[in-house]
Amino acid sequence: MPVHALGARAVRRGRPAPAGRRAHRLPGGLSTVHNRTLRTAAAALTAAAALTLTACGGDGGSDGKAKDKADTATAQEQADTAGDSTDATDTTDGGADDKPQDTGDACLPGTVKVEAKAVKSPVNHVLLTATNTGKSPCTAYGFPFLRFDQDQATAGVVEESKPKAGGVKLAPGKAAHAAVIASAADGSAGAGREAGQLSVTLQTPGGDPLPGKAAQPALPGGALHVDDSARTTYWQDTEAAALKW
Repeated sequence: MPVHALGARAVRRGRPAPAGRRAHRLPGGLSTVHNRTLRTAAAALTAAAALTLTACGGDGGSDGKAKDKADTATAQEQADTAGDSTDATDTTDGGADDKPQDTGDACLPGTVKVEAKAVKSPVNHVLLTATNTGKSPCTAYGFPFLRFDQDQATAGVVEESKPKAGGVKLAPGKAAHAAVIASAADGSAGAGREAGQLSVTLQTPGGDPLPGKAAQPALPGGALHVDDSARTTYWQDTEAAALKW
């Protein structure tokens, strides 16, 4: 065969396929044109699915945000209500604590003169006298609260000395009496100490200390020997009734 004929065939074999003719087959039996068609369809389906998910997600997000806002508002209302209730409770409690004491007809510090007097017997005793210096009758309730020097605790009381009456009623100028048993006569309560100051606080009808400054009567001789057994009696209407304990 002539060389120019081979060259012509070789050229024809190298030409691209004319328009309208089938393209070359790929391994697997699919053509390049068919493969492009499938890719285009798959891309379209993917885009459609993405749009659908976006639309669903947008609706759900909107509903979720609305629900979250509603829940937040409800929680805030409940917190405000609880806070109001707490404030009301605190105010009520504070008012109860600030309620003044009922002093009734008790003898008040400003209308009573308290004195400490030495006695010959019984030994280790001092007599307290509370005189009503006011213009109206008053009552000496319970027993005097006693403190020596800077003691934090008050002295004890002789419970057996409690009178049957609720207190000693004092007309203006009249006095009630209580004994201070400063120390044990037999020394059974220890060595004791010398106290230079005595503070006396009166009681309310309910047995609480009366408000106001405590009386500080001068001690006989300027000092009093006291020990851990120091105690007082209830107020009595006579000196003899107080000193019998």
